[in-house]
Amino acid sequence: MSAPDTNADGKPRRLMHRRSVECLGYLRDDGLWEVEARLVDTKPYARQDKHRGLQQPDDPVHDIRLRLAVDDSFTIRETGTTMASTPYPSCLDVEGILQRLVGERIGKGWRELVRRKIGKLETCTHLAELLGPAVTTLFQTATSGKDPQGRGALDHQRDVTEPPFFVGGCYSWRLDGPVVAETFPQFAQKPVEAKPGS
Repeated sequence: MSAPDTNADGKPRRLMHRRSVECLGYLRDDGLWEVEARLVDTKPYARQDKHRGLQQPDDPVHDIRLRLAVDDSFTIRETGTTMASTPYPSCLDVEGILQRLVGERIGKGWRELVRRKIGKLETCTHLAELLGPAVTTLFQTATSGKDPQGRGALDHQRDVTEPPFFVGGCYSWRLDGPVVAETFPQFAQKPVEAKPGS
């Protein structure tokens, strides 16, 4: 077992589980944007697994990878899934499920689209969870454009006529905030003034 450590408040605790998620974004030579995302769950102690026998500390409970390749419009052109380690043999049955997303565009309404195309009981929960960080990594990968040397991350988007996906998507990128007013004034909205007494 792992030695106890302490949290930020000094309370003793013992590590029982580790989940690691890593996402790597690429620009391929054929012009497609690609992300590889990997989720690994481990336990710091030996355990008996019904299907896999004795598992040693740090043997993966889950080791799941997905790959998405998109074009400049963020339309999915390729997908891939590898279930290298799963707790149940039946988990492998869902390896090809992401193929249903080929031809779909990542953008507004993406989560709902995924729910429509892939039912909750048709996929692995962890594979579905991995789509979130994979997609946000794709956006981060493409933010600076295909030739980012010496430019700011958004320089190539300043003259766009439609708001980028992230405008209106969080507190800093709200339409009535200072970041949108400075970066994309064409989409900025005036802040709503609070009524007296409210």
